[in-house]
Amino acid sequence: MGNLITELLESARLQKRIVTLRTNPSEPSRFALGYVVDHNDETVMLKMVNPNGLLHGLRAIRKMEIFQIDFDDRYIRNVELKENNLDRIYGRVRNPEFIQEVYLTIPELLQKSLQLRHVLYFHTYSGMNYYAIISRLTEDEFIADCFNEYGEPDGTSVFRVDDVKSIVWSDEDTRAIELRLTLQKQDKKQG
Repeated sequence: MGNLITELLESARLQKRIVTLRTNPSEPSRFALGYVVDHNDETVMLKMVNPNGLLHGLRAIRKMEIFQIDFDDRYIRNVELKENNLDRIYGRVRNPEFIQEVYLTIPELLQKSLQLRHVLYFHTYSGMNYYAIISRLTEDEFIADCFNEYGEPDGTSVFRVDDVKSIVWSDEDTRAIELRLTLQKQDKKQG
C-alpha cells in the first residue's frame, strides 16, 4: 500500500478527523465513513459514523481494498458539524409559536421566514428545491438568499409565491445551515 495513503490515515487518526474510504471502484459513490482507530500494513480499523454524525460501530477494512481516501472535504466537514452539535441539530426541537395558528398558508410561512431570518427548504412546482432565507416579499414574488446543502452561499434568486409547492421548516439540514451561518458570524466578529 502506498506511503501517501498511510500518511493520510495516520494524520486523520492523530487529528481525530473523519475520513471516507472507498473500496469499490465500480461504485465510487459508496464509501465507509468514520474515524481511523488504528491501521497497519493489512487493515484499517474505522469507528463508523453515519451521515447524521452518529457513531454506529466498528469496521475493519483490508488496506489493499482501498482505492481512495477523502479527508476534510465539504461532505466530511458537514458530518463533523452535525456530530459536534448533536443537541443543537437533533435535540428537542420546539415548535415555533406561530404553529398554533389554525390556518397557515405558504405566503404566511414565507413572511415568518422573512421576519425571523429563518432558513427554509422549499420545493417548487418545477421540481427544484432550495435552502434559502427570504430577504424581500411582495404579494406575488419573493427574493431569497440561497444556500447549498453545506450552507455555502448559492446566489440570490427571485421566485413567484405561487411556484412554491411545499416548505420544510426547521429540519436537521436547515438547522445545520443556520448553525453554520451563526458560527461564521461569530468568526467574523472575532476576526
